Amino acid sequence: MRCLILALSLFVFVQPSSAALKRCVDDEGKSHYYNKILPPECEDKATIEMNKQGVVTGRIEAKPEAQPKEDKAAQIAAEQKLNEMKRRDTVLLNTYTGEEEIDLARERNVHPIALTIVGVEKRLEIAKTRLRDLINQAKQAAQAKSPTLAGIKKEIIPVQKEAQNLQRELKENQQRIAHIENRFDLDKKRFIELMAQKQ
Repeated sequence: MRCLILALSLFVFVQPSSAALKRCVDDEGKSHYYNKILPPECEDKATIEMNKQGVVTGRIEAKPEAQPKEDKAAQIAAEQKLNEMKRRDTVLLNTYTGEEEIDLARERNVHPIALTIVGVEKRLEIAKTRLRDLINQAKQAAQAKSPTLAGIKKEIIPVQKEAQNLQRELKENQQRIAHIENRFDLDKKRFIELMAQKQ
């Protein structure tokens, strides 16, 4: 019987730790007290646990603010960029042993495009000459009121298109050469920097 009374006394007087009073301070400096249900103002705030007498028995630190998605995305992008740069540096050092090799590689890449440009320029000159001749013939036919004018005008259209296409092709190839030269210039500059770091 004594054991039963003792057990009941312990059950009544000993409270579980979850019944401890908790306190937090919100962003405006106002204190909030609670037992079990966390007030919205206390989310991500430091919390102090107290016993019935108001003595502090523990402290729960504030959760660190979640990193914004934009920051995470920017960090991932920066890491990817750094990894890509390291990869390119490795390839650069494994591909070339000196600056002269980079210059030779540039020439090897530019040379076939330069030959294509020469061919395009010749074809463009022929097309322009043909176009000038047809325009002159059209003017003469118009002055003479010749029935051949309509036929000449029909011939002009495809020659004009050919000249336009050749000019576009010429420009594209010139841009390709500029792009290649720029890429190799950057590679050469980076190669020199990497070799200087090794010394």
